[in-house]
Amino acid sequence: MKLCLGVVTVLLFIFSCTAFDNIDDGIPENIRFTLPPQRETPVLQILDYQNRNFGDAIAPWLGSYLQNGISGPESMNIYQGNYLFIASMRSSRLPVISQWIDNYSYERSFSRLVAGRIQNRLNIEISDIPPEMTFGSNYARVVKAAYEATFWGSSQLGETWILGLAAGQNETMEAEDISIPMYWGFILLAVPKETLEIQIVELISRASSGSRGMTREQNMAFAQVRESFFEHF
Repeated sequence: MKLCLGVVTVLLFIFSCTAFDNIDDGIPENIRFTLPPQRETPVLQILDYQNRNFGDAIAPWLGSYLQNGISGPESMNIYQGNYLFIASMRSSRLPVISQWIDNYSYERSFSRLVAGRIQNRLNIEISDIPPEMTFGSNYARVVKAAYEATFWGSSQLGETWILGLAAGQNETMEAEDISIPMYWGFILLAVPKETLEIQIVELISRASSGSRGMTREQNMAFAQVRESFFEHF
């Protein structure tokens, strides 16, 4: 799979797995994977990746994720019928990433990933005003319940790492923001859509029941987002 923005042959330097002493700051641009800036994925360029020395291509699900966000791998035929979640961690040392991958417990972290996605889904409906003005107390109740919940049914489908240049916290492409290579670990989790949707519907129903002090507009807004919740999930 090719991630470069043009039709070019990707040639990569051989890097040390544990240090950056041999990295040449003058690496020609045409040997890097240059990625479009993504709000979800702060990796701007890929310099190396797992199993490259064995002739393997970068994991297709990761390449699609870095280019298109989570909607990329979710649209792949192999993952149809599933919601995908990708956990990530970065470090300046590959052994740290390898240990994180080896010790990763998707049972514990899956619920947090789902809760974050539920909150993001509600935020889609909000412009520049506080969420409580749009949804009333239902927003806080649902988000709180999501982070306290335990979601089940997930499985770990893949894990890999890359060496890349990362965006700064402001997600700019200033030189000081992307000058330090970092290792990134990624873990792919999947859950059948029906399995997760049942759990989320039940959670929203419980969390929003008995809400008081809601205006008519807030009730209508929340009812509408419940009706179409999974269209933009």
